[in-house]
Amino acid sequence: MGVALRGASAEAAHEHLDELEQLAITAGAEVVGRAVQGRGRIDATTYIGAGKVSELQELCEDWAVNLVVFDDDLSPAQAKNLEKILNVRVIDRTELILDIFARHAKTTQSRIQVELAQLEYSLPRLKSFWQHLERQAGGIGTRGPGETQLEVDRRKIYQRIGNLKRQLKKIDLRREVLRRARGERHIAALIGYTNAGKSTVMRRLTGADVLVRDQLFATIDTTTRRLNGHNGANGHNGNGNGNGNGHPEHDVLIIDTVGFIRKLPDHLRTSFKATLGDTATAELYVHVVDISHPGWEEQMEIADTTVASIDNPGVETLYVFNKIDRVPLEVLDGMRTRFPEAVFVSAASGEGMDLLRERIDQFFYGRNVRVEVTLPAGDGKTISLVRRLLHDAHNDYLDDLCVLSGTIESKMMSRLEAIPGTRVRYLM
Repeated sequence: MGVALRGASAEAAHEHLDELEQLAITAGAEVVGRAVQGRGRIDATTYIGAGKVSELQELCEDWAVNLVVFDDDLSPAQAKNLEKILNVRVIDRTELILDIFARHAKTTQSRIQVELAQLEYSLPRLKSFWQHLERQAGGIGTRGPGETQLEVDRRKIYQRIGNLKRQLKKIDLRREVLRRARGERHIAALIGYTNAGKSTVMRRLTGADVLVRDQLFATIDTTTRRLNGHNGANGHNGNGNGNGNGHPEHDVLIIDTVGFIRKLPDHLRTSFKATLGDTATAELYVHVVDISHPGWEEQMEIADTTVASIDNPGVETLYVFNKIDRVPLEVLDGMRTRFPEAVFVSAASGEGMDLLRERIDQFFYGRNVRVEVTLPAGDGKTISLVRRLLHDAHNDYLDDLCVLSGTIESKMMSRLEAIPGTRVRYLM
């Protein structure tokens, strides 16, 4: 059930219901019908107004419906009034998304995040559960049992929320240790609207055995894998230890995290802040866009707006338009002209994935300079440090000197030149 307010088009409302239908199917429901109500403003009592509720009641009886899903958040009173009239369970978009997250959460962190979001969602709805008891006698010194039970429940939920937040904080500290352990490795984060094909792109780039389904929120846990250098059937290169140019020294990690979606409530976004924390370590966002979706521009904007709230200064974005095999050639040609810096791929068939891998590798290693570093041959610790900074490093020994040659990213030059006992010379 959707609402088109004054100034909004019915077409947009139906497009939102297309997505809501996909969410419902992902949660295991069988969708038998839909309706959109045009209104000047939201009805405070039933959200859609008495006339539409009466019509919806008839549809529920005719189709033997046992669940009605609203595309927008309902107040506790609205949900209660609707259930009383329709005599079926009524939920809103947030509750549906939470149900999907609960089904798909696999790690301890994501399970805690889901439970936290569910508890925060239920807090303002507690009162309606105990309203029937509040009418019982009470007064000074004799508080009504409904109010007492309500306070007990609230206290238990607040205690549980506090406990879950402490657990999340501990997990986040452990994850921070893992992030620091990545050392000098470069990180690219896959971002995008849910079901844009990020997991398929991840599998193509890394060979990771990640879950790929044509569902919204098929995966909600963060996956981190190393970029490899081959686009074969299993995604691995010959030595299993490469990159876009086949150099084992090139070390790039690809992070895939939960997809974004429109109308995501603030408390749910806050609960998943720790998951998005991995994204904050990325130097490059690889923004995957489903170009075959009619609302791709809105989806693209939603993802950009979401990651803009993450504190990650200096990060750059590479746009990847996916599912080009589902788009007419003339449309594709126009898109290439409009977005000349983007990469166009079909992750399902593998088309364009070599170019994407090359562009990622070029971003991290294409702006290198070639240098020669001279330092004492007996200083093994400093030699090891310099080798870690250089790519494709080669060394020669002249008397008591070690001469290392290789390439280094220009932004790392100041760090190299600051190492005591080294003499750096640029090579052509």
